[in-house]
Amino acid sequence: MKRVKTAIIGAGVSGICAGVHLKRAMGDDFVILEKADDLGGTWRDNTYPGVECDVPSHLYSFSFDLNPDWSREFPSGAEIHAYLRGVAERNGLMPHMAFGAEVV
Repeated sequence: MKRVKTAIIGAGVSGICAGVHLKRAMGDDFVILEKADDLGGTWRDNTYPGVECDVPSHLYSFSFDLNPDWSREFPSGAEIHAYLRGVAERNGLMPHMAFGAEVV
């Protein structure tokens, strides 16, 4: 792995948000370290039947990447996970993600 100035620990909702803002403010000198093999945090890990958000979907979008196309008021976990992946892709974060990383 190349040397970078900043590391974000975790590629869940907060890590993705931090990555977008860091990229906009400082460019590409950062990495997002994720222990799992995919981004998404809670929405990656929880796949049980009926998992959905308990917050109305219009409030569950980043202000910098709104989603006007939620399928319903309380979106499913899979839909939120897909939204997070889209945010990461649209904002150029995928090349900064290091999956299977562990911080000790």
